[in-house]
Amino acid sequence: QHSNLVNGMNKTLITKNITCSKIYSSLSVNVTVHVIFITGIILTVCGNLALIISISHFKQLYTPSNVLILSMAFADLIIGIFNMPVQFFKTTEVCWYKSTLLCFSSYFTTFSITNISVYHLLLLAGDRYYAVCYPLFYSMKVTMKVIWTLLAIVWSLSIFYSYCLLLIYFALVFSCTGYCSKLRNFFVIFIDYVLTFIIPFSVMIGLYTKILFVAKIHRNKINFGEQNGLSSKQKADKLSFKRQYKAMKTVGTLILVFLACWTPYYLFHFAASFVALSRGLLYALEWTALFNSSFNPLIYGFFYPWFRKAFKIFLTSAMAKVALVYVCVRSACHPFQRLSLPRTLC
Repeated sequence: QHSNLVNGMNKTLITKNITCSKIYSSLSVNVTVHVIFITGIILTVCGNLALIISISHFKQLYTPSNVLILSMAFADLIIGIFNMPVQFFKTTEVCWYKSTLLCFSSYFTTFSITNISVYHLLLLAGDRYYAVCYPLFYSMKVTMKVIWTLLAIVWSLSIFYSYCLLLIYFALVFSCTGYCSKLRNFFVIFIDYVLTFIIPFSVMIGLYTKILFVAKIHRNKINFGEQNGLSSKQKADKLSFKRQYKAMKTVGTLILVFLACWTPYYLFHFAASFVALSRGLLYALEWTALFNSSFNPLIYGFFYPWFRKAFKIFLTSAMAKVALVYVCVRSACHPFQRLSLPRTLC
């Protein structure tokens, strides 16, 4: 029986090695694919770097909400630096001619960063919930210490969970050279689907239902006050509500874009555990999911003027400093004693 099992495994490995052959597409298709993927990688890396620089450089932007955005931008940057290039090779080369460790690392970072992004969205939804529903207690409940503690928990637990889940999966799957196995185990996919999709997004939907209900009440009160004349306090409350409502729309847009990018990917893997589906469709859905990391900086840039202003000030000052260094090198002065990058938005 043992020899039959070994022979069956060898036949499976030989079959995989034989069927895993490189596929060449037409030149036009290859050029289009390369342009799309490289553009996505550049947008992801540059956009999230700009976001990280803008928030970390200016102390005025050190708020609980912006720290969550900063941490999420760092997670998206990892996707752009590591996962997208690896996925690019997997898509264009078809067969996996790299090491098994790189294959495992690719799945590990995808799993962990996806979990981190999902629970960052949950934290952002919770932040908006407290800001809109309990504005008087927001500054006491949502502090920088609380946010950093929650971020440490999210990062550590997501990494630990992803590592354990992938160890279980790779222990159940036989692989071979030229084959980076796809996740088709129903047990693993179902657990991940529940913990990283159904539960967190159900909580987000519940939070946003309450937020929209409270926001509608606030808007009705403001409209009623405008008809009878607003006091100075009511005017201040109106401005505060507008800021909170805009932040709420931004987080809501982030959640909707994430769902639009990742839901087809989750559904495909869930269905692939029962039936064989197209490999080309799998790659298309994987890239659609990864492109979510490219869209996030664009959303911040569209909704938040401070992001555009902060990066513009930083970039302008950096260019001025480079020019001053060049001038001072030629005149033998000390440029770093003459000019420093501004750390305020005023």
